[in-house]
Order: sequence, then structure tokens, then C-alpha cells
Amino acid sequence: MAWCCCPPLRASSSSCCSLLLKRCRLFPDISPAELDALWREPPYTLAGTNKHFPGNDVMNPGVEGEEEEGPGVESGDGEAEPDSYWKRKEAFTRGSTVSLAVGERFSSDVVLVFSGRRCSGVIPDSELQEALRTRLRVVESNSQDVIQLFKDLSARLLSVHAEKDSFVITFKTVEEIWKFSTYLALGYVARCLENFLCDQSLWLDTELLRDLEITVTVDEEHLATLYLGLLLQEGSFFAKALVSSGKHSEEEEELCFRRNDLLMVRDTGQDNHWEGTLLSTGQHGLVPVNTMQPLPYPFYQWFLRKYPDCAGCSPSERGQFDHHIERGQFDHPIVTGSCEAVVDHNPVGCDELQLSRGDLIEIQGMLLRGLDLFIGTHCSTGHTGFVHKAHVKPLNAKPLDRQLVFLSEEERASLSQVNPCSTEPRDNGLLERLFSSDISTVYRLDRLDQSDFTYIRNQPKQEHKPHASSRQSIISEKSDATPPYHSSPRPSLSHSSPRPSFYASQNALGRGGDGELLSFSLDDTFREMNEFQEDPALFLEEGSWEGEESEVCDPTLTLLNVHHFQEDFLPLYDLHHSFLWLTFSGQSEEELLGHLEIVREGAKRTGMAWAHRRACFLLGRLCAKKLKYSQARVYYEEALGVSVVGFSDLPLLIALYTNLTAVYLKQKMADKLPPILEKASALLLCLPSHTFTSLDEFELLKLVLRRSVVEGDKHLEARACYLTASLFLLLRKIDDSLPFVERLQFLTVTLSAEEGRPIAPLDLNWLLSRLYHRKYMPYLALASLSLDSGQDHSLQDAFHRIELFSRNSVRLNPRWKEGTSLLPAQIVVYLQQALAIAERGEDLKTQRDLCLGLACVYQQHGALEKALPCAQQAVQTGGGINEEEGFEASVLLGWLLVLTGQPERAHNTLQPLLQSLQGTDSPTQRGVVHNLLALCLRRQGRVPEAGSHLHHALTISRESGNQRNQALALANLGCLALGVGAPTLAERFLFRSLWLFLEIWESPVDEEHVQTYLWLGRSYKDRGRSQDVRLCYEMGLLISLHTRNLHSQMVVAKVLSRHYGDVLLYGQSILYYEHCVSVSRDLKDKRLEGEYLEILSSLYLSLNTEKSSRKSLDYSKQSLRISIDLGKREEESETWLQVGRIYYLIHEDELADMYLQAAVKTALRMNDPRFAMSIYEEAGDVFFKGHRNRLASLPFYRDGSLPFARSIRDVDSEFRMLSKLTELLMTQEEHEEALQYAILAVQISTKTGVVVNERAAYHRLATVYYSLEQYEMTENYYLKSLSLSPAVLQHPLEARYYTKLYCRLGDMTLHKLKDAYDSVCYFQLALAAALEDRANPQALYVVYMKLAEIHANHMPDPLLCQAYRDRAQSLRRELSGLGEMEGRGGETETEERGGEMEGRGGETEERGGVTCDTDLETRNTDMEETETETGWSESTGSIPKEAIDMDSA
Repeated sequence: MAWCCCPPLRASSSSCCSLLLKRCRLFPDISPAELDALWREPPYTLAGTNKHFPGNDVMNPGVEGEEEEGPGVESGDGEAEPDSYWKRKEAFTRGSTVSLAVGERFSSDVVLVFSGRRCSGVIPDSELQEALRTRLRVVESNSQDVIQLFKDLSARLLSVHAEKDSFVITFKTVEEIWKFSTYLALGYVARCLENFLCDQSLWLDTELLRDLEITVTVDEEHLATLYLGLLLQEGSFFAKALVSSGKHSEEEEELCFRRNDLLMVRDTGQDNHWEGTLLSTGQHGLVPVNTMQPLPYPFYQWFLRKYPDCAGCSPSERGQFDHHIERGQFDHPIVTGSCEAVVDHNPVGCDELQLSRGDLIEIQGMLLRGLDLFIGTHCSTGHTGFVHKAHVKPLNAKPLDRQLVFLSEEERASLSQVNPCSTEPRDNGLLERLFSSDISTVYRLDRLDQSDFTYIRNQPKQEHKPHASSRQSIISEKSDATPPYHSSPRPSLSHSSPRPSFYASQNALGRGGDGELLSFSLDDTFREMNEFQEDPALFLEEGSWEGEESEVCDPTLTLLNVHHFQEDFLPLYDLHHSFLWLTFSGQSEEELLGHLEIVREGAKRTGMAWAHRRACFLLGRLCAKKLKYSQARVYYEEALGVSVVGFSDLPLLIALYTNLTAVYLKQKMADKLPPILEKASALLLCLPSHTFTSLDEFELLKLVLRRSVVEGDKHLEARACYLTASLFLLLRKIDDSLPFVERLQFLTVTLSAEEGRPIAPLDLNWLLSRLYHRKYMPYLALASLSLDSGQDHSLQDAFHRIELFSRNSVRLNPRWKEGTSLLPAQIVVYLQQALAIAERGEDLKTQRDLCLGLACVYQQHGALEKALPCAQQAVQTGGGINEEEGFEASVLLGWLLVLTGQPERAHNTLQPLLQSLQGTDSPTQRGVVHNLLALCLRRQGRVPEAGSHLHHALTISRESGNQRNQALALANLGCLALGVGAPTLAERFLFRSLWLFLEIWESPVDEEHVQTYLWLGRSYKDRGRSQDVRLCYEMGLLISLHTRNLHSQMVVAKVLSRHYGDVLLYGQSILYYEHCVSVSRDLKDKRLEGEYLEILSSLYLSLNTEKSSRKSLDYSKQSLRISIDLGKREEESETWLQVGRIYYLIHEDELADMYLQAAVKTALRMNDPRFAMSIYEEAGDVFFKGHRNRLASLPFYRDGSLPFARSIRDVDSEFRMLSKLTELLMTQEEHEEALQYAILAVQISTKTGVVVNERAAYHRLATVYYSLEQYEMTENYYLKSLSLSPAVLQHPLEARYYTKLYCRLGDMTLHKLKDAYDSVCYFQLALAAALEDRANPQALYVVYMKLAEIHANHMPDPLLCQAYRDRAQSLRRELSGLGEMEGRGGETETEERGGEMEGRGGETEERGGVTCDTDLETRNTDMEETETETGWSESTGSIPKEAIDMDSA
């Protein structure tokens, strides 16, 4: 079953656990439908998260698909179905490991699959999915980050499968699976993966982000099974009885229990029984396995294990649990409004209402269906008291508002404002720290070409903050409920707020009287309460208590005897016992006890009932504070026994009942607990905005929460979790509150989805993000922060979100805090949210600051086109304030226009600024504008005007004594000189600039200093001063290393590498490229790292040694891994090919073949057949063009390239493959097979439409026939090849081909075909071609000798024979350069040769022919090599290179 965000282990409702109850025959007293209802939990997903939280930032986890519930309990005929769960249970009991849960097939591994899709589309987005997959491959290489992510998610990562879009995780404890399933249900797993996998550039596109979402799915049934297995493995767990065991058990050892009883059970290894302990009584015994339901949510297991003392209850209460929770006449779990009495009721206690049938009762607060009592007001008498739910019926009762579900409006508003991080120091200069800029006070450096810095981030360090020129703004909203927030880079003016009321300070989740968010610390709660300390103490002198008159006149009696609630009474009831130092200051607790005892006695004697009750209550509190619970119980009971209208002082009544109930629970007084428990529960849960009076109230809340678990009342559970979380947050117990807040958030969405409400009642992600931040869980803090809906957030909250994001981002990337890394791109989301809120107000300065911050982030990430609109908005907003406020934004806009290549617009923006500054006392600002105008003019080619503006800027900086601006102006003048080809003048400016930079070494000018050195080195390079160039570049690198500026190191190291490569010092070039690789890894830029690794591989390979080749191999493999991670299939395939080449060079042919095959497979996976064809061919060329093992190319050509070329109908590639196959088989003397491919090549050559291809095919076919000694066919195809030749020679080298070809034809017809006449004709044509080839006289000599031989032996003609011999001898003497002796020796040799041929006849003819043919072949070796090297046929377009190669074969 696929899920996106499941409930924490719906083990009871999933098919896994529903099987547990299918048609079990051991339940005679319950129907199958009722049995199934006990187990079934409401189906829950976060499919509607976007609907619940509109505008829920940029990406929201969604549901990939929901499957229906498993088969129901009942079948059509009501018969029992096979119970497969019990087979699984039997497997559990046979072993202690989870792996035995369902036999050998069970695995504890859980597969978490993620997918990305567009909200506007139905199907998953393949491009987005590939981008996520690529990102995962990149981060997978740094496995520690992935492991830490899942560690924070409480899961153990086993493996990552990027190609399958999945993670394999496991769990070892129930606590781990509980936390992970909670995070999964709340959408945090999906959001963590989103923050982890989405590239930084993606966060800059807000429109795209709104349309994207990431979903995660797991096998719900498998996870639930693993949960049950872990429960058994841990030994003991909690379960609920499905049925009553009966009065008499079959065995003496069996435990008697009732339905819905909670038990702790332990697997004893028996098939049918577990060992159980009844939590309400502590009795032990055996319980049937099939009557126990393991509590479905791990939260319940954790709660009962952590608070084991919350399970006991009175027998009467247990009797209530034996029955189904009857809905009665109320259809909704929580209602408000009014109801009508249906019975006459005379109350026993004074706090209950007297009812008559038909009386109208107004519900005070809420009526909870899970409680027996509620608080109501009699519409006729106006009295308020407890009312039994069974005594009334709904009249005008209605459920809570659609956005509330289980909270009142006040509770919802206060809970959304809780800030557990209020004790942390507030970053008042948030925007200053994040986006401080000196654009209006510091000059900007020019850029000469692409090798320079893209732009220099001029951000001053903390110790160099701007002075009065820095921007400053104060957020002031229309509503007084939001205090000012220091939004500008400079801290704003402090605002003092009035002292909050004491009552509001006691409300755990409320605000002060003026809306100020209150802290939960004691010091913050009671700050600025000097007027209480100035009041005189109410404790009188000891002597003043003597006599009856003193009792009557005692001011304490008068104060305590007020008949109604007063705000001054709150110190008597609050959580911190404030009355000790506020109401009765100056006395010890022992003295106060004596004093209150006297007050109590005096109140009893004088009949002051309210003073009597309050004095008893205070005495009880003091006793409970000293852990004297018995005395405290007596005082509390006496206080309740005083006859007063208790609801006149509601806080006192709540405090009395809750404190007394807590004492009963601590003393385990079950006989007195039921009546007081119901009333205390009603006061605690039904009345909104509860004020806590004691930590012991948690004892009552634990019992209520246990009751909700037993009854399955989610609304009651939610109210209990809300109050418990509020209490712990009030006490600043973050660790204790977090599980309840998480559970409350889960119940919030669960109940909303269950009741079909379109809007979730409460978004606690904001609170959870702060809690996770306090617990140092940055991944979860950022995930919950991004899921916060942001509804009803003030501008102050928006800045709190930015601050929280920045602090947790620092935890994930400490380098950002050090200033060596860019701001995370996700901050754009929070800045835009803050800007949207600010635009609803009138604080223009804040709007301007936020726009400048957005422009700064976009600029840092290279999104200059997105930065421009933000800067333009900042200009418009600043101009609405005054001209001075808009200056900085205008300068920034001009600078951005310069960077984006729009100098004309920049000039039009900056020129009015310069005119407006004339005559003002702002020389630095004028210099800034002059400098930027010069940069614009240089890009427009207006060099003289640019120089004039730079001169003005330099003069202004000198007059003001600003050395940094002087250095920058001089550097820009040097750049201007370099741009116009004046390196000597540039050197002078740059030298002066560097001297000034050295004087301000401690200032943050490292990149500017380095850029100046680079320009100085370039001025030396233009004049050939190589050593000075090296010195300048290396000085720049030293500065970058000293300041630990990675970006600067990258720029300089790249320049140094190229410089050493230009001067052929490859060792030094390699050294600096390796430094580039190291810096790329520090920057976590895989793309750059891959590029530099490829360069290093090429450099090492060019050294041509075995050691360097293996080093090249190592770098190529690293580059290959990065290409795979980045998903760049084309680069990956080429790198596979390169690795194969290197393996071939180092004589490891098997590995070479393996990598070449991988290159081909990678290319085939792409949708680019042309690229795949080229890789196929190049893979074969590695062996084909090598000097050994050429036959290994045969599979690539014959089995791969050729069929693939035919499949894609690439006739050119098919022709090349056929030609290469022919040549390869010829070299291997496979002539018959070569003939087949040669014939196919001839056939396909006509389809290419290229005449040269057809000529080469015929030539190659003729050569094959020649090797097969089929000379007639050879002559035929040679002549066909010649017939396709152009009529006129197009290049002198073409004659060499004709010479050689005609000589072969002449020899073949003379010696093989025995046709001297045709032979003479061919040699005559060869002679004509040889005469055209002046560069090859050796061929002409051979032709002369051949003709002389033919006319001497085959076609006797002495004159022609002698003439050809004379010409040959003359040519030979010219070639050999010999004197007359050599000439005579040559004649003698010729005569001997002629006489020998005449005497020996045919033998001599054949021998002479062979001799001449051999001489021709040997003498033409150089000619063939020259032809092959020059490739003349390709340049002339006549005969391809392959034809000449084939002829040589």
C-alpha cells in the first residue's frame, strides 16, 4: 500500500492489523462489525495539506495515490475468513528476532521512494525527477550528509538507490519507528528531502516552486508489521482488551479483565497466551493472544511507558469504560451553545445546578462528549454550575467553528504565538548581518574579460560596519498588537511597552495587555512589577493579632473575603506561588503558615466564608509545596466544604478542584477520586484559556489522556495534549512538550480530514520549528518552518522566520557563518513572504530594505535578471520616502545594469544621480557615481569620457582620504589602459593601486587586491615578461590562500594553470589544476570538479609515460563518477570511451574492451542516435587505429555499428563501417569475408550521393579481388574507379595516385593476364601521370625502366627501349647525385642486365618484371606514406584516404 504521509503506524486500520481480527471465533459477545470498529482508525493522509494551509510556501508533500482499506471483517455470508495474521503471530512467538515475523521472507528493511511532480499536471514530471535523481547522486558521494539527514529523522540509512529513486532504511527500536512515522505523517520527511535534494537554483524561481511538490511513499503494511515485530522484540508492550474475559477463567493462571482494560503484555513463547499485567490493579496472569489489541499508535506505547503511574482509576470509573461511549443526543464530540434539561435534578453539592424539566442551560466554554459533566449557566436564574450531560439534550448546540475543531478562538490565537525561543538573544541587526552592502560608499571594480572575477561581493566584515550612510528602518504596523521589529541593517530605536497585566502574564499561551509576546521564564513573567513591591505588606505585626477587634479589623480577612474574583487574587492561584513575595512579602513560609492559620480561624469565627475558603486553599498550597499531601488534602477538602457560590471566583474553583484531584491521585485514594475527578476534568478541559495553578495538574491530564486512549476519543485526546503541551511550554520543558505538540499537530490534521473540513484548525509548524531549533535538529526545524502556512503572521513573525532559517542554515553549513559561502537560496522564500506582509503596511523603509536584500541574494547566486526587478522596486520605494533613501537602491540598479551588459540603461540611471549630487556635501557618493559611469562608458567604447570620470573619482577619493577607493580608481584606470592596448601605462596605475592595497591589508579587499595583481600580470604578458607574469599571479594566489577565499583561489589557480600551459611547463600547470579540483570539492561544485578532472587527465596523458597514463586513468575515472552523478549521459559516455583508450594504451585490452562497451551502452540509453553511432564507431576505432589487437574492433563494427547504422538509416556511417570492415579483414587475410563487405560498400556508396565514396568503394573492391587473384575482376573495378575520376587533375598529388594505379594495372596485365599490349598502354598512362608529379621523380624512373623492359623483352623495339633506358639513367644520375664513375657503373650494370634478359628469354622477362615491380613498390613506400599523411584526396575531393590505404594493402 503506497502512502505519502501516513498516520503514525495505522497498525490497527491497515490491512496488516485488520487481519488480526478477521473472523476470530473467540469473540461470542461482539459482532464482527463492532469488532472492526474497535480497531479501525480514521484514514489519514496529507493529501489535503495544500487545501488546509493555503499559500503553504513553495512545495507541499502530496499523496501519490491512496489505496482502499483492506478487505472488511465480514464476508458476504457472515462466515469466518482464513486468519492469516495468526500464522504471522505464531512466527513471532517462535523467535526473538523480527526477521521471523513472517518466516524467512520478512525483512526489516523499509524502502522509502520519492517522486517529484507538478501540481498543475497529473503525471510525474520526468525532468524534475531526473533533476532530483541527479542531485541525489551528487550528495550520495558525501554519504555523511545523507546519513545525518536520516539520523535526524530517527531512521538508520542502509543504502541509497538513486536510479530507483529510493532509500533503504531500517529501525531497531519502537521509539525510532514512532518518531519517523510521526515525521512522515506531518510531512517533514518529504520536506526534508525537498530541502536536501532541490538544487539552489530551483529556489530562485518562485513561480516554478509553487507548481512543484515532492511525495514520499513507503509500504504501509510492511512498516506496520515491523512495528509489531519490534514491540515483541522489546519484550513488553501495552495492549487493550477487546472483550471481557468472563467471571471464571478456564485456567487458574489466566487473568480476569474487562473490555477496554489496559494491560502490559509480554510474549512468553506460548502460541496462544501472553503474560499480562492489568494496569489498573497490578494483577498478573495469562491472557489469550487473540483478545488483546496492541495499542495502534507508538505514541500511546511511549506515553504509557514514560508515565506508568497514569493507568490507575477507581472501580466506578472502570465500570464506565466497560460500556461503549454512548453518543447520547449529541452528534458532535465538542459543541457550544445551549441545551434543555430532560429530567428534574436536585444537586448534592453546592457547585451543581438545580434543574427542572424544560430548563434552558447555556453551555459555558465547551461540552465534550467524552466527559460526563460540563459547566452551564441557568438561563432563568443566572446561576452557573456543573451539569450532568445525561440530564440534558441539545437545543441550539453547534460544533466549534470550522477552523477550531477542539480549541476556542482565544486558545488558537494564543497557541500560534507561543515562542519557546524567547530567551535566546534576538538578532536586532538581522538584515544588516545578512545583506549589508557598501554599494553607495565603495567603488566597484571593472571586468576586462571572462577570466576576471564575475563580480566582487563587497560585503564589509563585522568590525567594519558602515556609519551614518547605512540604511536604517523601523517596522511600524498599523495594529498596536505587533511590537516594532528592528528590520534595517542598523538597529532601530528602542520602544518601551507598558507593563502587561498580571492576569495576562499568568496565561500560559496568552499575550500581554498591549499585545506583547510574553516569555515563559519567571524573570520575564514578573518583570517591571515594581508597584507590587512598593505596596505595603499585608502581613501585620504579631501584636496586632491579639483580641477579637484585631480579627475583625485584619486587612487580610478583608482582602480575602471579597465575594467575587479580582485580578489581584491571581498571585494566590498562579503556578509559581507568587503570593509568597507579592501578597505576603517579607515573611518566611513558616511565618506565613502561622499567619494564614490565624486568618482561617478568624474567618471561621466571624463567618467570612470567602476568606475561610481562600485561607484554606493557601494553606493547602503551602503544604503541598512542602510535599505534605495529607495536610494539603485536609485543607483543600475544608475549602470545598465552605458554603459559597464557587463559580463567583472561577480561578479559585479551578485551582481547588485540580489541586485536590492531584493530591487524590498521588495518594491513590480511589474511593474519593471519581466525583472530584469528573468535576476537575470538566473545569480543566471545558473552559477555554485555562490558567495553570500547579504542576500537579499534569497528574490529572495524564489520567484524561489515558482515558481518551481507552475510549478512542480523539477530541478528548487533543484537548488533553493541548493542555499538557501548554503546561510544559509554560515551564520551558522543551523535551517534555515536544511529543505532545507533535501529537497535537497530527490530531489537528487527522480530525480535520475525518470530519471533512476544508481547512485545518491549527497550524503548529511554526511552534514545532522553534522547538526543533531548541533541540538542535536543523533539518526538522527547516522542514517544519517551510510547512508553516504563514496565516495571520505579522511582519515581526516574518522576520522571526528569517532569523530562525538563518540560524539553522548555519548549523547545516558552518562555512556560511564564516562568510566563505553564499547565502542559501531558500531565504528568498522567506524574504518574499516578509515583503508581501510589509507591502500591506506603510513602512516604506522596510520594503526598500527587503527589496535590496532580495536583489543581494539573486546577485550572489548569479540570477542578475531576477535581481533587476527587485532593485527597481527598491528605487521606487525609496523614492517614495525621500531622495536620499532612494540613492543606494539607484546605485545598485546601475551596477546591476552594468553587470547584465546594459551600459546605456545604466548610464541613463546614474547620470541623474550625479546631477542631483552637485553642490551637496556627499563627495563619496559623487565618486561612486563617477566610477560607475566610467564603467558604462568603457563598455560603450567612449574611452576618453570614461577616463575623465575615473579621474574625478580618483580626485574625490584623494581629497576624502579614502585609500580603498583610491586603489580601486587606480585599478580601473589600469584596466582601461589595458583595454586600449597601453600595457606600460596600465602598469603604472596598477603599481600605485597595489601599494595602496598593501597599506590597507586588514580591510576586506582580498578579491579586489587579487584582481589588480591579475591585471598587472596581464600587462607584463603583453610585453613578454613571463617571470613577472608568474610572480603577479602567484602573489594573487597567496593573498587568496591567506584570506581563505575559495572563489578567489579558483579564479587565480585557473589563470596560473593556463599560463604555465602556454609556456609548456605542464608539471606546474598540473599542480594548479589539482588545486582547482581541491577548491571545487570545498565549494561542493561537482560540475567544476568534473571539468578540471578532465583537463588533468588530458595533461597527464600528453606526458606519454606509463606512470602519467595511469594517473590520467585515475582522474578520468573520477570524472566519470561525477558525470554519472550529474546525469550527463553524453559526457559520461565520452568519459567511458576515454578510459577505454587509456587502458588500451597501457596494454590492458580486456579492461579497455569493458569500458568501451560501457560507453556504447550509455550512449544507447540516450535519445540521440547520431551520438550513439559516433560512440559506437569511436569505440571500434580505439582498436582499429592501434598497432596491436586490431581484430578486437570487429565486434564493435560488425555486431554493433553496422546494424545500428542500418537501423537508423545512416548511409554515410554504414559506408564507413563497411569500408573499415573490409580493410580490417584484409589485414587479417580474411579475403573471402572482406569481399562480401566490399561488395556491400559498392552498393551502398551509390546511396551516399558522394562520387568520392563510389570511387573508393570500387578501388577497394578491386584490391580485394587482386588479393584473391581474380585479375579480370580486379582490372574491371579499377577501371570503374578510374572512370569516376574527374577529367582534369585538381591537385598535383592526384597524379601520384594515377601513377601507382596504372603501374599496378600494367604489371597485372603483363605478368598475370599476359597482355603486353594493354600493359604498355597502362604504363604509358602511368608515365603521363608521373610526369605531372614533379615531387616524385622516383616513380618516373620506375615507369621508364618498366617501359624499357617491355620494349626489350615482350614487344621488342630497340629504339624505344634505349630511349627509355637513357631517360631512366639520366633521371637516376640526377637523383643519386653521383659523378661520372657512378654513371659508368650504372651503364655497365644496365648492359649486363640487358644481356642477361636477352639470353634467358621468358625467365628473364618474368624476373625483370618482378624486379621492376618490386622496385616500384619499394620506391613508392615514401610516396604512400606521404599520401596517407597529407590526405590529399580529401582536400581535392577526388580519391579518399581509404582508397590509397587499400591499394597499399
